Formats: sequence, C-alpha cells, structure tokens
Amino acid sequence: MSKNPRYNKFVAKATWDIGVSGTLTAGAASHSASSGSVYIPDGALITKAYYHVETTVGDDGDDSTTLALGYTGATGAFVAAIAISDASNVYDAGSHGTLVGMGAALGADAAHDTALEVIALNAATMVALTDRKELLLTKANDHAIDAGKFHLFVEYVQTGDLA
Repeated sequence: MSKNPRYNKFVAKATWDIGVSGTLTAGAASHSASSGSVYIPDGALITKAYYHVETTVGDDGDDSTTLALGYTGATGAFVAAIAISDASNVYDAGSHGTLVGMGAALGADAAHDTALEVIALNAATMVALTDRKELLLTKANDHAIDAGKFHLFVEYVQTGDLA
C-alpha cells in the first residue's frame, strides 16, 4: 500500500515465461505466474487489464490449445478461453486489450453518442473483488504449451469496501 493517501491506483504484473520456467504440461489446468503468485487484494476495484506478449505463445502441436486469463474463481475474466491459433492473434507478440476496461475503447456510436454513455460502457466492465484473488493462466486441451513469454497488467484501486 502507498503511504500517500492521495495515491490509490495500483498495477499488478504477472509474467508467464514458458520455456524458461518449463513447459505447461498437457491437460486442463490453471497456472500461477512463473514470476511467482500475484494477488489482487480484497476490496479492489479492477478498472482495466491488458497484456503484452514478448514472445508468441505456442503449443507442441497445431496451436489449437485454448488459453484464458483471469483469476481464482473467474478464470476467463480478462480473456475467455481462446485457441492460440485464433484468427484474432491474441497470443501473438504485441500488446492486447482484455474484457475489463474495453468500454472506453468502443467510443461513441449511434447507440452511445455521449461521453456519459461511453463511460457507462467502461464502468460495466469493471470488477469489484470481495476477497483476495490470484492471477491465473488457464489452459485446456491435450497439448503442452512450450513457448511464449507475456505479462498481464491489472490496474485497480482500493475501495475500502472489505468483505
């Protein structure tokens, strides 16, 4: 926690460095960050999440393995289970957005033409936590994940609303 009471924004960073820290074995399972377990505290309001892929993620076969990014109890909260080879290239090198904080990126359109309406879209994607949650990478399918390095960044503020 910050000692400055005016500063209340935090960013948690979890890193998965597959290949260096070992492969993620075949079969469905959730995995803690290879950088060590990363937790978002009780009372946090997650306002935005995004990730940066340094090295494209791959499995030991045809990149059909599905991956999801989330936290304990909501493994697809940031990125739902999507195949590595999905046409949207969500696990290719580069920066990527998630389901949280996407409302502001939608911008005004015919159905949402005021700033307040766009703000409401963004607020609807925020997540309030009632207990501590660990950031997780969850995989399905029968292939091992044998390559890739990426960082998940989760921005949050402490609401003081503790369970």
